[in-house]
Amino acid sequence: MAQYDGFAEQYREMVKKGGPEASFRYIMRQLTRLDDIRNKSICDIGCGQGELCRRMAFAGARVTGVDLSAEQIAIARGDIAGVRWVQDDAMSLGSLPDESFDYVVSSVMLMDVPDHRAVFRASRRILKPDGVMIWVIMHPCFQSPFSHPLGDGSRKVLDYKEQFWKSQGTGTIRSTLGAYHRPLSAYLNDFMEAGFSVIRVDELERLDSSVDVLPAHFAAVGRKVRPSV
Repeated sequence: MAQYDGFAEQYREMVKKGGPEASFRYIMRQLTRLDDIRNKSICDIGCGQGELCRRMAFAGARVTGVDLSAEQIAIARGDIAGVRWVQDDAMSLGSLPDESFDYVVSSVMLMDVPDHRAVFRASRRILKPDGVMIWVIMHPCFQSPFSHPLGDGSRKVLDYKEQFWKSQGTGTIRSTLGAYHRPLSAYLNDFMEAGFSVIRVDELERLDSSVDVLPAHFAAVGRKVRPSV
């Protein structure tokens, strides 16, 4: 997202510390489970500085990384070869043609956009017939400002309704940019209404269980539904 201009170093450190690692591993695992991705066309929307793109390209895929942040795209372009980098809005993907990708992936990005439904619709548009979208979000039950660890591996959830929020403090990504909290039902129902059939959903095991043992991410895999005749 364009708002990530100015937070490039924070984002780089977050990736280095393994923040999205579980999401990256899940997406790679699902891609290889579904297909031999060599020479398959994959679009990573909200690609940030391109670490997931790097992994998919190394596996032989033809990868396009999309992000609205000019700064993030510039870093990705300077660091990673063999990937097509595009500055574009995930809610429209206006520079990408219809039915041009075998897969669309989205790693912990949907919480950053005001209209996740538009992302689903745009993703469906650029997918080939029977194409697949894989998306991962921070788990809205257990990873939100309304969910607090109790010190015994559990959490107390204080609120669950759809809303925009910012964390306390100053100078961090979430205290400055905030995020959109939505219940799981909103994501799944809107995904299906956008024209996808759900193949599977998963709650990802934490790589670091020092704070609690509840899932940190929620993920879904869906196939583009052909319009009925």
